[in-house]
Amino acid sequence: MFKKLLHMKNFLKIVFLSTCLSLTLVGSTACSKQINYFDYVSELRDNIFLAKNDSFSLRIYAVCKESPYSTDGVPRETFSRMEAYLTTPEGNKETHIRLQINDSHYEGEMSYDLIKGDYYYSCPANISTQQEILCYVKYGEEEMELTATSILTKDTISPQDALKKVQTEKAELFSSLTDKYGFSGEIHLRLLFEDSPYYYVGIIDRQGNCTAYLMNAETGKILAQRQT
Repeated sequence: MFKKLLHMKNFLKIVFLSTCLSLTLVGSTACSKQINYFDYVSELRDNIFLAKNDSFSLRIYAVCKESPYSTDGVPRETFSRMEAYLTTPEGNKETHIRLQINDSHYEGEMSYDLIKGDYYYSCPANISTQQEILCYVKYGEEEMELTATSILTKDTISPQDALKKVQTEKAELFSSLTDKYGFSGEIHLRLLFEDSPYYYVGIIDRQGNCTAYLMNAETGKILAQRQT
């Protein structure tokens, strides 16, 4: 009888230890799961189109933004948009734009931004993979046709690779905002162009604090860092 009790006791001990080990492994796997930080991008600009003539310059951005938009560290559902900015000699004329993308047309009146000093038009559209956009602009009585061409080349790194580069070099920051439940923040990722292409990568925590990086969009080198 005593031997049976001893065997039963040992059996229960083994079962208990096996259960504990299984729970430990499950917990460890959950904590060490791979996070796809691109899922936390709440603002993305991944293509820029440029056109100009002697008096006018046009920039068109392919963007994907959360709605409602808020830099609060909480990513929300995103929507694709096309944003056009037209710089003109003056800002006192009615301006209409029509954009042709493949077989689709988008058009509307442009609003003048007194602060930025240019005309603005935006509409829902996904133009991330386009190479050029044909644009018809009516500025007062003047009409013109412009072809906006993408700045992307074979040397431009993707937004995904840009984010991975920052994630690798600034692993401590990402680690401080990551736990077994995921990433406690949101990410802004914008393609820029001033003579050369750059990426702006902003990491925003739940308190609204932002750590931003400026990166060369061809070499992947981080050029500057700023905290706000």
